[in-house]
Amino acid sequence: LFRRAVLQSGAPAALTPEAARGTTALIAKRLGVPATAAALAAVDPEALLAAQTQVTSGGNPLTGRNSFQLVVDGELLDRDPAEALRTGTASGVDLLMGANTEEYRLWFVPSGLTERIGRLKLRLALLKFGVPNATARTYRANRPDATPGELLGALATDLLLRVPLNRLADARVGAEGATYVYEFGWPTPVQRLGACHALELGFVFDTLAHPDTRALTGPDAPQELADAMHRAWVDFAATGDPGWPSWDARRPVRFFGAEGTESADGTDGPAVVLAPRDDELRSWKRD
Repeated sequence: LFRRAVLQSGAPAALTPEAARGTTALIAKRLGVPATAAALAAVDPEALLAAQTQVTSGGNPLTGRNSFQLVVDGELLDRDPAEALRTGTASGVDLLMGANTEEYRLWFVPSGLTERIGRLKLRLALLKFGVPNATARTYRANRPDATPGELLGALATDLLLRVPLNRLADARVGAEGATYVYEFGWPTPVQRLGACHALELGFVFDTLAHPDTRALTGPDAPQELADAMHRAWVDFAATGDPGWPSWDARRPVRFFGAEGTESADGTDGPAVVLAPRDDELRSWKRD
């Protein structure tokens, strides 16, 4: 059915039916109705949307709060999509996938969570996430000036997004379909959000002039970066080749950011980095 697909902000994630029912129950409770399809269908749409917003506000894989995602229900979706891809499903489909360097900042910074995380809360969070001690030491050594909140954000971004993405790419080496990996690292000056979640969208779709895009990028986002990303996505859709090497044992990653357009070998061209921050990614224990 599909020849190519783009996965942005990590590998595909899915909820269990129990987690999905929990979110539904919270929305129904806020509305004062039973948690059934019939009862929710009878609610005024504006009231339903308001309750949904209140319950899922801040919900995402990085915060662990209620969110709307795919659900492995055993019928429409019979298994976790990331696991299905890792075990060979859709092996003939070309994939372009990646994440932003500081995905977490979209949620951690506006909420003040970055500043509220101290050493004790960081230690408790590492225990909750099951972060290996060696992994935490590696991230801390690579970020000597990071605050505890910034360190937790980097760990959460990789644990929940970049690590599954890289493992998916590794599993597809030798597959019929090619796999291309990118990282978006241009930092927005707006509200100290950095290279946060969703920031790349205005560049991918070349909509830097749109008010919604400018709210996140500010008025001076680099058009040349949008030109490069938009061209790569269009070329991938049209030909299957975004303009840099497909994933193999060297782990090539196309970096889109403020670092210029010099390639890894020092020549003019796409900024392709081989195995970026590999010491961090390989420090995570495999399931």
